[in-house]
Amino acid sequence: MKIGSSIVNQCSLFIYMVCVAVLFMIWSLPTSLSVQPVSENTFEGSSSLHSFTEITVPLPENTSSLDESLPYIPHSTVQTWKERDYLIVFGIPSVDIDGRRRRRYLQRTTCWQFPGVARRANNFTGAMLVLYVLARHPSKGYKYSESLLKEVAEYHDIITLPINEGRSSTNKTIGRNGYWGTEAEVGMGRKVFMWFEKALKLFPHVSFIAKGDDDIFLRVPQFLYQLEMLPRNGMYWGAIYAAKTRDFDIPIKYRFALGPCYTLSRDAAVQLVSYLPVKRLVYLPYSEKRLAEYAANYVNSEDMMVGYILRKSNYHNKLVYFMERRCSFHDVHEGVRPEPVRRTSMMIHHLWESEYKEFMEMFGNDTNPLRRIWKKIARGRIEFYCR
Repeated sequence: MKIGSSIVNQCSLFIYMVCVAVLFMIWSLPTSLSVQPVSENTFEGSSSLHSFTEITVPLPENTSSLDESLPYIPHSTVQTWKERDYLIVFGIPSVDIDGRRRRRYLQRTTCWQFPGVARRANNFTGAMLVLYVLARHPSKGYKYSESLLKEVAEYHDIITLPINEGRSSTNKTIGRNGYWGTEAEVGMGRKVFMWFEKALKLFPHVSFIAKGDDDIFLRVPQFLYQLEMLPRNGMYWGAIYAAKTRDFDIPIKYRFALGPCYTLSRDAAVQLVSYLPVKRLVYLPYSEKRLAEYAANYVNSEDMMVGYILRKSNYHNKLVYFMERRCSFHDVHEGVRPEPVRRTSMMIHHLWESEYKEFMEMFGNDTNPLRRIWKKIARGRIEFYCR
């Protein structure tokens, strides 16, 4: 009887411990979300932009091969990239369709002609290397098209991921505001995460890694001038917004930069790609069975995903958020931040195709950067002003 009673007690204890573990796992999943802009009320700060503690984080092991993403880039080009001392690599997720191909061409022939941009025509010499990041599109039978392969052969600036592109399920069009549908947005989230991971591996000494869109115009001289002022560690730069979610009854607040253009210091990018719940998700094929997981980790909203991961990994306390106002990072025509184009515009989003050339004619000869005012508005937050 004593032996039987002991076995029952041990079984009861085991079941109790399993139940507690399951309840803890459920409790840890996030639920609702709301987003609001960060306040633009500021006060003068006296801290130096470079007065932050240096942070060193080891790079995690990659689970995918770089060779799978560079099958069409000549080895000599990859070697040239590795020999260069780039300040920043700028990744642009794009799509293997004609409309997006035109956008890539328009960027290459306008804003990527600014001094400082590394491209094939100058033997990839410059402070900033721009690479496009693509996946296999359903309209091409989930194979890279002949047009895409010719494009890679001409420009040597496209990373071709070994994953499938998500299908768009809405009426959203290129250069317009809106939502592409869950599968397409999850595909974007997967590409963004993989871009940061592959950039870290391919460029082991680069200080900054950025993500941009193919419907932006970037005033590169001003962008690089600003970047040179920023700290090499603990840095998150863009149009910063505040968001909050809940882990059941526990509110969680975090910040993220809007998707058209944002930049992370290398250590922040390492933390991003080290977050295992999302790392696991992005390497699994898209499935509607995983919709709850995508939503819980914001894989269907790539810009929020980045900010959320940095918060969940508790790295936000080591970051300084460098915030751009509407006078410098903005949309044109429509979007979250619609503003007229002016002399202080640095990143312009939602362009019409005709406007790339127009803006290059407007800004192309203006390669002398504007001096800017910055203000510390709170611990870990610095805002740039226009004048």
